[in-house]
Amino acid sequence: MYRPPVSKEKYYYHAAKRFMMDAQLLRCRAAIHVEDKDDIIFWSSIFKHFRPNDRFHFIAGSRNERGHETRGVTQCLKYVKHLNPKFFICIDSDYRYLLQEQGIDIRHFIFQTYTYSFENHHCYDKGLNDLCYRITTLQNNVFDFRQFLKEYSNIVYKLFLWHLYFLVADPKRFSIAEFNELISFQWQRRPDIRQNGRHELNKLKGKIDVKLSQLRKSYPKADLSILENKYKDIGLTPDTTYLFIRGHNIYDMVYMLNREVCKKVLRMAKDSFTGSQPPHVNLFGYRNSIDDQMKKNLYFGAYPAIQKIEEDIHALF
Repeated sequence: MYRPPVSKEKYYYHAAKRFMMDAQLLRCRAAIHVEDKDDIIFWSSIFKHFRPNDRFHFIAGSRNERGHETRGVTQCLKYVKHLNPKFFICIDSDYRYLLQEQGIDIRHFIFQTYTYSFENHHCYDKGLNDLCYRITTLQNNVFDFRQFLKEYSNIVYKLFLWHLYFLVADPKRFSIAEFNELISFQWQRRPDIRQNGRHELNKLKGKIDVKLSQLRKSYPKADLSILENKYKDIGLTPDTTYLFIRGHNIYDMVYMLNREVCKKVLRMAKDSFTGSQPPHVNLFGYRNSIDDQMKKNLYFGAYPAIQKIEEDIHALF
């Protein structure tokens, strides 16, 4: 017997109903569709902190209307017409928050990171200097992550404003790929952490200054002051830029710096030990992985982006 194909809207309506039923069977407060499995760690930590007595059913991917298992923000947003307090989505903001994209808010049952992605939250500068101790049991006295990220952000800030300018005006003139390449360190093996990464920062600044000079010469009438004031009002400043650019870039950068810091403090401890046996057998090995500890680096209430997530949770519940 011939059965006419189900419309796309009906397909996602029924899928949303199924997710809500699954959550109910599992005695969960709601079903939450996220972009991928990695996102679950971040969002489950968020909801566990603010809603400790509630359980949630996380969905990391679902089948699209053609029957293919699909992940990512595009798949999440396909459910937008069928969201409610029992089934909602949590997505990375990318540039949506900065560009004030309509409909991406808690009124439409959409949680967003308010940073580029969830990785930026794990790189919030306040907690990074403590990671070395949690990984090695040794104090980090060789590198100041807060100062490094502040300097890094100030170096890339103006270039980011140009990037946002062209993102709206003409993306082909200054692509996302080109911007991400320019703000990345070209580490072949390991970063140079001497003098708090001064050599690395100077190389990056030189590369970015060349591009800034080209842009100013090619577009002398471009006025970025309006953009600067606009984005300042929603949290983008020279010191906070690292929270709004591609999260994978920032996370990888912090990971590699942390790995080098851990190696150095372990080396220093070993060189300074004069006894016949080290005081702890496992002192000179990584007791906990850097990745695990970075994903625990969340500072609730400490900065606007995570405060906005808290406000959204209170608004929904």
